[in-house]
Amino acid sequence: MAKARPATARDERPERWRAEPPLEIVAARNEPQAAPGISRTWLAVGAIGLVLAFAIGRKSTRPRPPAAAAVEAPVVPGGQAEVGPPPVVAPVASAPPTAAEIQSEVKGLSGADRQQADALVRHLARGGAMGASDVSGAEGLLAAHPDEAVLRNLLEAVLMSAARGEKARRNFPAAVAYLRRAAAVSPANVAPLAALIETSMDSGDWTGAETAARAALAIDRRQPVLWQQLGYALLRLDRNREAADVLRSALEIDDNLQTRAMLARVDKGLQDEKGMTEQNLSHFHVRYDGDAHEDVGREILHALERHYATLARNLDHQPSNPIPVILFSRQAYFDASGAPAWSGGVFDMTDGRIRIPIGGLTSSLTPYMENTLIHELTHAFVNDRSKGTAPRELHEGLAQYMEGKRSVNDASPQVLGALADGRIGGVGGFYLAALSYVEHLVAGRGMGGINELLKAMGETGDVDEAFKRVHGGSYHDSRKAWAQHLRQQYGS
Repeated sequence: MAKARPATARDERPERWRAEPPLEIVAARNEPQAAPGISRTWLAVGAIGLVLAFAIGRKSTRPRPPAAAAVEAPVVPGGQAEVGPPPVVAPVASAPPTAAEIQSEVKGLSGADRQQADALVRHLARGGAMGASDVSGAEGLLAAHPDEAVLRNLLEAVLMSAARGEKARRNFPAAVAYLRRAAAVSPANVAPLAALIETSMDSGDWTGAETAARAALAIDRRQPVLWQQLGYALLRLDRNREAADVLRSALEIDDNLQTRAMLARVDKGLQDEKGMTEQNLSHFHVRYDGDAHEDVGREILHALERHYATLARNLDHQPSNPIPVILFSRQAYFDASGAPAWSGGVFDMTDGRIRIPIGGLTSSLTPYMENTLIHELTHAFVNDRSKGTAPRELHEGLAQYMEGKRSVNDASPQVLGALADGRIGGVGGFYLAALSYVEHLVAGRGMGGINELLKAMGETGDVDEAFKRVHGGSYHDSRKAWAQHLRQQYGS
């Protein structure tokens, strides 16, 4: 996700970086001319959508932009493997014991205990998720017969089933509690820990994922996926050298394309950031060229903390981990981020980092840089609050809104009319539409409604379900209502 560099800011760049973005803002009805009155701000946002689509378009569950603001999917050069979270290939848990096994192996079972064990076995066989009462029953059986391995296996199976149910409801704390208890019950079994890694990663608890992965590797060091998962958790915790070492260990066991791609990404980041000054604050890990940019780096630290406080207040949320922010010279930024030449900053969902070019800046930050910082920081907040579920329209619209952008100020009535009539395409149209859509949501339910929506996305993992919970209709219904309102205001 990226912020475009406006035309007025591009004169700081060397000549070879001053090409205009290949933006198409076209009439959707085959009209040969662009809509009149398009501001240079919107002309500048061109192919930033390529970064956006690469960063958040990977998940097929996310809705596409509307037809009036279509974004074409980018082609990954060279057919390289996508770098993202490692696959979840959890070792299969042991099969739960049968009622006959329990009766034959456990001596002195009372009638009530036998009835309880039979009920649990039948429930597990039906495949339904176990609940708190089932866990309590299995715990009671083991407490009455603490030396019986078969009842320990039964309790593990019940706990794993209960954890799956809570995870499906995205009640991650309850799922984690059940899985930790399962790991304690069966300390030699990797399966509960593998499930704990997956659950921690899904909830964005990278410290928990690291702890579970290390515990699992202490049991079985020949599982390459465990090494991959540990490496990815360390990457998200901004511990890059450790991540590189762990990924090399994974390759020694299983040389595969995805692990190599992830290691190459980590090694490139280490090389890009070599020799940088690093400051670890409570909310940020900031790295910059200490000799060349000490003054601006210090000023950006102050600005980041200020914007963090603003977002925490307005979005009623704070990210669970410190946010890495990498400040580059101009050329180093483009080399490191792969962003187009007109990009002014980028947030990467794969590694959770914000990358920003600062070459040519003094200790006095420009309004554009201030806006870039809060724009990219908004992406980090939204991604953390929604647990990666928020659709791209909400991401980009809210990032612009938090900058202080408003569609009536940044686009002429003619452009808004063209947008309302579906006559603007391309990425520029998408960015304008995203801002207008967020304005529509805010006008309806205020920032409190936005916060409820992001929270519901994190809790449900489902965009439509979140909209139904907060707005009473689906995401499509919300987009349709916005489009209708836009036509009423500006349509021809």
